[in-house]
Amino acid sequence: MEKPPQPQLQPGMPHGAQPIPVTSRLLDGGPRRAGSLLRRFPTSYPDGIGNLVPTTLNDDEVIIRELDLKRLDEIFDFLWVAGRPLPPRALHHQIFLGREIVLVEQIDLHLVWHKDRIFVKPLSEFLLDPRFWARFTCQEQGCDPGVNGCRRWKIWKAALGFLLSYASLIRHQSDLSIAKEKYLLPDAVKWEDWFDLTNNLLRTENIYTKVDRRFLYGELRLSRLNKIFLFKHPPYLHGYLPSWNRYRYEDFLQDNLNWLLSAAVVIGIALTAMQVGLATTYLENSNAFQAASYGFTVFSIVVPLAGIGFVVMLALYLFLTDWVKSVAKGKARFRIFKEQGVIE
Repeated sequence: MEKPPQPQLQPGMPHGAQPIPVTSRLLDGGPRRAGSLLRRFPTSYPDGIGNLVPTTLNDDEVIIRELDLKRLDEIFDFLWVAGRPLPPRALHHQIFLGREIVLVEQIDLHLVWHKDRIFVKPLSEFLLDPRFWARFTCQEQGCDPGVNGCRRWKIWKAALGFLLSYASLIRHQSDLSIAKEKYLLPDAVKWEDWFDLTNNLLRTENIYTKVDRRFLYGELRLSRLNKIFLFKHPPYLHGYLPSWNRYRYEDFLQDNLNWLLSAAVVIGIALTAMQVGLATTYLENSNAFQAASYGFTVFSIVVPLAGIGFVVMLALYLFLTDWVKSVAKGKARFRIFKEQGVIE
């Protein structure tokens, strides 16, 4: 079988440059407008003290914020616990599974799922503009893809991996319709253009060596990511997504009490069997069985109560630490306002 053609380097690319996956503008076919690439990005982002800073393209900061996968990179060795090394399932299949597609703009929450919800980051418009790939990725002289610290190479790998995840999410025209309905993709993207883009992208030789390693995995389970973070970053016990939603504490109690309820059912069955055994003449006179029954009865009373108490204490600890952090952040923010003369 003839090998399909591979993406070629664009004319004039320096040594070490990568083939640009987006070679035509999918969003519009008109003449380039001044500043139009800038308008593909968010209007602003928060700085280190909580103020909003307008977006500029003078540095890579806005790109890094949009494609920051540092948290998942820190726990990559444990991601096998949270997901499988397979591409994500298409959008129509997510709906078939009964999952609600929830929009997030944080890329390290992209394809993370919890119960009947899956978080999906809309495909950033700048990724569909070839000028982004030419300007902000590893296309300039001296940018060596083999160097781990190459900042532009990291941007390239995160951006290409993100784009690859969408090649899996949108495989059919029905997926494209769902993506537009859920505001995951601009309305201007046509099926023919999307087909050509993904067809070209998937022909990239050894593509998984060119994407961020987070995208070696597809969907990740939030509950398991939380547990990984609990063990990876003790003693804070805040998990991967601490401020999940207003049902956070209810979910925490439910998730951690479920196993206690299951254990209580097993213990109840065992106690019933012991009662039947004690009613028989053979076991009634057995000192060993009497001792075992006594010990197990004490165990069945103490352990569930201790487990429930432990879970409740953990929930209380989470509530108190959240409250302390909220108060501390509020005080720090008002301290800045006082220094700036906003309030007295």
